[in-house]
This record gives sequence, C-alpha cells and structure tokens, in this order.
Amino acid sequence: MMTELEQLLEAFTPRGAQEISDMQIFKRAATDPSALTRDALAHFTASAIVLNPQHDKILGIFHKIYQSWGWLGGHADGDGDLLAVARREVEEESGLTELKILSDAPISIEDLTVAGHVHRTRGYVSAHLHLNVTFLFEADDTALLRQNKAETGGIAWIPIDEFVEKSTEPEMKIIYQKIISRIGEWHG
Repeated sequence: MMTELEQLLEAFTPRGAQEISDMQIFKRAATDPSALTRDALAHFTASAIVLNPQHDKILGIFHKIYQSWGWLGGHADGDGDLLAVARREVEEESGLTELKILSDAPISIEDLTVAGHVHRTRGYVSAHLHLNVTFLFEADDTALLRQNKAETGGIAWIPIDEFVEKSTEPEMKIIYQKIISRIGEWHG
C-alpha cells in the first residue's frame, strides 16, 4: 500500500527535464521514512505560493539564512502530508489562518541544494538537499500579517511581476519564474 506521500507524487505529472529528473529522486526517497526527517541528507520540504484574491500579488518572506525574498515553507519533520506541512508553515511564518487551497495537487516540485549554514537553534548544519513540493494558496491581502522574527527578516505582499527580481538567489529565480508561468497558464 502506498503512503500519502507516494500517492501525492504518483498523481503529479512532472513537466520539463528538471521535474522529470527530480521525480525519480523523489519517488525513491518517498519509500524511506527517514526522508521525512532532517536526519536524511535528502529530505522532504513543502513550500507555499500564497496569492491574494486578485492573483496579482504573492506573499513573500525575507529568509534570514538565504538573505533573500522568497516563498513560505519548511521541513516535513515526520509529516507525510506535505499539503498540511505547507499550510502549517504559512500560518507559522505569516500569522494567516484563513487560507484557501487552490489545488490539492502541487504546482511544482524541485530538488534544491542547501549550502552549509549556521541555524539559529541547531548550530552548524551541513550541506543537504531539500526535496521540495510546492502548493498554491490564496489569502486576503488586507488581513493582518505577523512576522516570525525568529526565522524571517520581513514579510510583504509583492506584486507578482516583481517577485522573481526580489530574489537574490539565481537558482530560485528560475523556480519562481516556472511557478509564476504556471499560475498564468492555470488562469488561462
């Protein structure tokens, strides 16, 4: 019997060379329960692209570790329900609790390298891989935001056409552009 994570991956249709290649890694990792924990060198994370109701802004946070603006999200930490992980991370990082899930299916997947860094509570963390699954949500952009100051250096609604340029990470610019293009197709 397939796990919830295996079912999620089975239902996702990868698009393009990056996702086709990454899906092979994801499916192998999904059979290893340790991949849902930070103990594994390659472990699962979930991210959220949160759109406002007009779908012309994305909620972004300034990531202290990466020193860049980007999406919200975090580690599975043992939870195979990555949609729930993404939702929980949005709530923790923004204070928003009224979230509309725009699709139960991921909008993208990506195998992301994470350079070694000093974590605020864990100390030095060696380089590793995030097997990231990204979901699409909607929230009221007039609702009160609460910045998680322990993890982020800012939170803001960013015009969708400015989101990619706000990132200072070249590899993430590619991922964000891919997702924004899919949002445009999704609306089409």
